[in-house]
Amino acid sequence: MRILSLIVMLTTAAASLAQTTPRTEAKVRAKLAKGKAYPAIRIATGALGKPGHPEFYALRAQGYNAIAEFTKAAQDARTAMQLLPDSLSGLFQLAVAEQGMGQLDSADVHFAELIRQKPTVEAYFRQAQVRQLQGKLQDAMADIESAMALGGPDNAASAPLHRTKGELAAMAGDTAMARTELDKAVQLAPNDPVNYNSRGYYLYAFRGNHAEAIREYGRAIKLNPNYSYAFNNRGWSWYKEGNTKKALKDINRAKRKKSMNPFVYRNLGVIALESGDTAKACVLLREAVDKGFTALYGNEVEQLMERSCKQVPTTKNKVPLQAPQGTMDQRQNRPPVRSNAP
Repeated sequence: MRILSLIVMLTTAAASLAQTTPRTEAKVRAKLAKGKAYPAIRIATGALGKPGHPEFYALRAQGYNAIAEFTKAAQDARTAMQLLPDSLSGLFQLAVAEQGMGQLDSADVHFAELIRQKPTVEAYFRQAQVRQLQGKLQDAMADIESAMALGGPDNAASAPLHRTKGELAAMAGDTAMARTELDKAVQLAPNDPVNYNSRGYYLYAFRGNHAEAIREYGRAIKLNPNYSYAFNNRGWSWYKEGNTKKALKDINRAKRKKSMNPFVYRNLGVIALESGDTAKACVLLREAVDKGFTALYGNEVEQLMERSCKQVPTTKNKVPLQAPQGTMDQRQNRPPVRSNAP
């Protein structure tokens, strides 16, 4: 009788688990879709506490990527790839994590592999972002065109594609295309602050029109008062307009909202350096390097330190928690990136 009762209990538990797991997975996916990464991570972690459910590693990696915990995301993604070699979810999340950490060559290879196996709009879009950072503008533009071909008619979901196409056109010197595409992004998604931030930088600040850029950044901030990158960009444009007080106010706001953004420290460092406070500038520039500036944007800051500071910084390979939008008003060896998830 005891054996029969045990069998019944085990069968009931197995049936319950079989019913619960799909519901749990759906719950995690719903949280991620709503941008609620922390609850999604907690639920996925609970599911991973039970044996036999490796699918939650890729889901938890997605959550970690959403909050820019890229090292943890990469660890979970690799585990998912080992346990579910036929699934591409782990590979996708690994590539996203590598992109966030500034491991651009690895990310490029992995997104290319994803596209080879299963081309999707998101994979092409992500690869375009990586190649934009690498300065491979023609390749990035080809990726965007492929994404647009797969995506179908224009709608709000295609706004990031037009935005990125506009950014690439601006970087390549095609101002007419840049204006058309960046305006199209705003038209398709007028409530997305990223569109105004990108238009402000690439259409205006990129060409030295900081007054118009400031107005665009203001529109972005009105839509999202916590938009760190728009504050940082606006602060830099205020500085280029000669208003250091407003510049420092905005850039320090950006720092409070996203303290791991290396461009904040780059901008503050340059302002301090040009204001004659070399000691303060060197501390800030070193902070920019330690937070991943070189990994993502090249050696501009290290070159500044070589010229102005007593010691050349040692790159610690730290990376920002989230890749920032570009704040420089001149072309650099590596083009500035912007974030699609501010």
